[in-house]
Amino acid sequence: MPISSRQLSLLISEIETDLRGGIIKNIDQSNANTLIFEIVQGKQRHRLLFSSHRHFTRAHLVQQKNPQAKMPPGFCQLLRAHLRHKRIERIQQKNNDRIIEISCAWSEESPNTMRFVAELTGTCANFYLLDTKKHILGMLRQAPPSRNLHQGTPYVPPLLHITTRFQETHIPPVASEAFPLNYALEIYFSELEKQEQKIRKQKETLLRFDTAIKNLKKRLKHLQAKANATENSLRYRDYGEHLKYHLHEVLPGAKVFFYPNSHSSDQGKYAVPLNPALSAAQNMAQFFKRYKKAVRERSMHLKLQEETESKLSGLKVGRKTVAEGAVLRLEDFPLLSAQKKPHIKKTKKELQTYLSSDNLRLMLGRNSLENDTLTFRLARGNDLWFHARGVSGSHLVVKMEKRKTLPPKTLLEAATLALYFSAYRKAGKGEVMYTYKKYLQRPKNGKPGSVICTQEKTLFIEINPARLSSILDNRLHDIQE
Repeated sequence: MPISSRQLSLLISEIETDLRGGIIKNIDQSNANTLIFEIVQGKQRHRLLFSSHRHFTRAHLVQQKNPQAKMPPGFCQLLRAHLRHKRIERIQQKNNDRIIEISCAWSEESPNTMRFVAELTGTCANFYLLDTKKHILGMLRQAPPSRNLHQGTPYVPPLLHITTRFQETHIPPVASEAFPLNYALEIYFSELEKQEQKIRKQKETLLRFDTAIKNLKKRLKHLQAKANATENSLRYRDYGEHLKYHLHEVLPGAKVFFYPNSHSSDQGKYAVPLNPALSAAQNMAQFFKRYKKAVRERSMHLKLQEETESKLSGLKVGRKTVAEGAVLRLEDFPLLSAQKKPHIKKTKKELQTYLSSDNLRLMLGRNSLENDTLTFRLARGNDLWFHARGVSGSHLVVKMEKRKTLPPKTLLEAATLALYFSAYRKAGKGEVMYTYKKYLQRPKNGKPGSVICTQEKTLFIEINPARLSSILDNRLHDIQE
């Protein structure tokens, strides 16, 4: 239900006069699709919302404050860096389409005008930041490949498709002296978002119920199989009773004992399996012991089965209630919040440390977790970081201790050590890159030990056995994290 180009034109005409000349005090991104510009014009403070939600694409002023993100995403930080404290020169609609362009500069005479473009085009909605030459500095999400828009390329607006299938969203009017259309949009879409959030929460709750019910059914099936298995073990009582009255007939070392079945008309025989290493009395005692154990296990399994059936019945009732639209407290269903704890690999809390010829410490990580700890916890900005280029290997950090340059001997020793503790060890030669720790970044959602390296230098080196032996012999005691 996005707004139409006609509604967008009316909205801009309603706010353009009041916001033009205003200063952008702050920009916040409350969720993945919503940006809020805080604009000060004289004594008035306005909040202009842009939403790229595929169903609720829109722009309008808002009265209520949205919760602020603790750590704003990268695009929001980019907008703050280039637009905050600048003055709005113009707010206009582009190409009579659902596109808003806001021009910002330090003053009206300033030639360095930055532009924020909001394409409110439904499922393809996106936001762009343009520099003074109208080149793209950044965007909320990657544009479709058909448009060929990338960072650094000139911004080209989408083609205007005139279609009769687009139905304009009917916005109920509200009584307001200032910005009536804006506040009508706020009320209308806020209700839609609440409904959408309620439906999404209901789906998530139903999914958790389904997962819990599936797990309980699996557990119930397992308990039933266990109960059936223990029921078969109850035959050990009969074995023991029959042996009890025929102990004198069992031969030493017998593996099986047959005795007549008095209840059978064809004079059949019972077979009792025996342990040849035990006597008849010992076999009898073993059968009674197994019988008692089977009774205890069957009683336990039946009790657990009854408890599981009760929990399963309660979850089914709760799921039915949620499916009918009721809101339940998840605290009343502890099984829904039961999650497996992630397995954390335990590692030693020591890092290998070597002393170079120039009395500088070389610290080495031996696995991904130690590499991550060394690079992002122990290393400081001016420490030098080494790693074999293009292959897996250990991170190596040279503690500079306020030195401005790295001595050549230590450089060769650190590169040799980084090469030795990498996949280049068998080859005996390879490339090693090094840079200051301040030029390293941890990639978003990256695995432990992965880094983004900039301003690195490369050194091709062969492992010198004498140099390697010297540095390996100069190992210090392991230091703790």
